[in-house]
Amino acid sequence: MKVVDVVAAIIEETHHKNSRILIAQRDTQSDLSGYWEFPGGKIEPNETPQQALCRELYEELGIDNIQVTDHIATSEIQQPERIIRLQAWRVTVYRGIIQLRCHSHFLWLSPEEVENYPLAPADIPLLKDKRKSLQPQ
Repeated sequence: MKVVDVVAAIIEETHHKNSRILIAQRDTQSDLSGYWEFPGGKIEPNETPQQALCRELYEELGIDNIQVTDHIATSEIQQPERIIRLQAWRVTVYRGIIQLRCHSHFLWLSPEEVENYPLAPADIPLLKDKRKSLQPQ
């Protein structure tokens, strides 16, 4: 079965002790239209996950000078014709103003608030792993 490697950015803003993450709503032209997701996309041949994430964030949101830090988690979703392997990476720094190039909306929310929005199925386990990374050790 074909495996499609995809990256997603968990873009973080931290103010004092509060951390918020960005989610974006898929527009009407997308499959899973109306669902919310962590922005990102397919890894092209000869790209590292970090390079793919920087390219995708520029294409989707118009931001650059992106600092990709830690790998948060990888989830796999089996579809009838393929497996989607989605890697989530933390992004803490970028330059530019977010533009909606292929999404209809975006929101900055606490990880707890994100649970109130219908996330794309592959993103749900990534949110759970993100929340674990915020727990005090």
